[in-house]
Amino acid sequence: MVAVSGLALSLSLSSCKKDFGEINKAWANQTYSANIPGLFNNIIASLANQGSAGTIYTSWIYQNTQLAGMYAASGYRMDNQVGSIWGNYYTALANARKMEALIAADPNTAKMTNIKAMLKTLMAYQTLKTTFLYGDMPYAEAGKAFTDGVAFYRPKYDAQADIIKAALGDLKWAIDNFTSASDQVSLGGAETLFANDLTKWTKFANSIRLRYALAIHQKDASTANTVIAEALAKPLLSATENMGLYPSAIPDYFNDRGGWYRGNSYIRMGSTMWNAMSSSNATDGSGIYDLRCKILFEPNRAGEWAPFPQVPSSSTPTETGEPYAESRLTTWATTDNYKYSPLNFYYVADRMFPLLLVSGAEVSLMKAEIYNRGIGGVTANPVTAKAAYDEGVSESVKFWYKLANGSSIWAVNKPAAAPTVLELTTMLASPGVNYSATPATALAQIYKQQWIALFHQPFEAWTLCRRTNYATPGVALPSTSPAYNIFRLTYPQSEIDSNNENWRAVTGGTDSPTKKPWFMP
Repeated sequence: MVAVSGLALSLSLSSCKKDFGEINKAWANQTYSANIPGLFNNIIASLANQGSAGTIYTSWIYQNTQLAGMYAASGYRMDNQVGSIWGNYYTALANARKMEALIAADPNTAKMTNIKAMLKTLMAYQTLKTTFLYGDMPYAEAGKAFTDGVAFYRPKYDAQADIIKAALGDLKWAIDNFTSASDQVSLGGAETLFANDLTKWTKFANSIRLRYALAIHQKDASTANTVIAEALAKPLLSATENMGLYPSAIPDYFNDRGGWYRGNSYIRMGSTMWNAMSSSNATDGSGIYDLRCKILFEPNRAGEWAPFPQVPSSSTPTETGEPYAESRLTTWATTDNYKYSPLNFYYVADRMFPLLLVSGAEVSLMKAEIYNRGIGGVTANPVTAKAAYDEGVSESVKFWYKLANGSSIWAVNKPAAAPTVLELTTMLASPGVNYSATPATALAQIYKQQWIALFHQPFEAWTLCRRTNYATPGVALPSTSPAYNIFRLTYPQSEIDSNNENWRAVTGGTDSPTKKPWFMP
């Protein structure tokens, strides 16, 4: 194996704040050897290590997507928050480049097809996620400084269209090359994502491929239709399958999201989400028809359902109080007098909720869209579309019931392990959910339900909003809103400082979140 100095330690043992066992213990001043299992485990750990992503969610993305509302402007600056996500990706990419080199040099390289496919899948997912946040970015030349030297210290930016197509191609290679051959080398315990289950890896890769093919359909229907047709012919997540990082399955890992909602985040349930879940503004909640509402949100301090206006006026009463303080674990009824309905305290506080990568509900709703629109070589079929739609909505509801019921900290208003058949049937038949016989109306319903189902995945909800040109629920935001016309994250200061020539070539010297990335219609 190739020795790596302590200065280049990020290649193999970059510390993950949330920990992934022994492989991620704190750095010490000594020399380590990069190895394939350690690098792979670290790349998995990077899925959780998104740094300031939570602050970006609550300060800008929740408002932009209208998944929630903010009653005051955040004290954070976006340009100060984007660097850790960018850095996390490029650390993972450098690790992947090093891992590729080690695989190529290993005498058993011919028996590492599955490891190569797993690596391609992970990095394609990370690459697609990142380019959908920033747009054009360094890719073909990136992550090679440690392996290939000084010529790659300042990598050129690639066009987003080219990056997406390359990543979709890598996913195809992985799907086509996963093998059950008995001579394949196993990563053993270093494979902390799916425990070497190739069926799960295949479904994950194919479901992600379907997601991003749909995301580019409005800009490149030819490429998208080919990928969609291929994905539908391969294994996808079933409606009941959900893939992500589960604290219960990964030693020493927990998903602490509490800090995203306190301090300068100022998050409450917004009127857009309320109107998507309730048929009236009755403060007693009697108009609520969406069974997820009382799991994801809760009444205000007075016990009333009161959403914060998505576009507040000068006469909107100001908000005070803190509904997310951990003291509510022991004293539920805080003395703080918050006027508007917050996100459910337990949703915010539970550290054992997973970091979802893709869910069965999302896949079902993607199928509903495909059969509604008649794309990807599929003939439009309202019956099939409705079946997939009902399945996606139902499984999203069941997911949240099961997760909330299984919470060890949830004590007040804890939901059942699953909704009753009558409850679910009533919800699906309600005017706000019941699938329309009019295709255009039905498509709007699909986008609405996909948007709600992605509540726990704000960046994916943002992609949905942008790829559909904001056909998801929402009201027009004023130009004074911090989330007004935010279509991408800006590049971090590190690019201006260390890769200025290439940064200028892609931005013209002015970087703006209002510049639409290529995939947007």
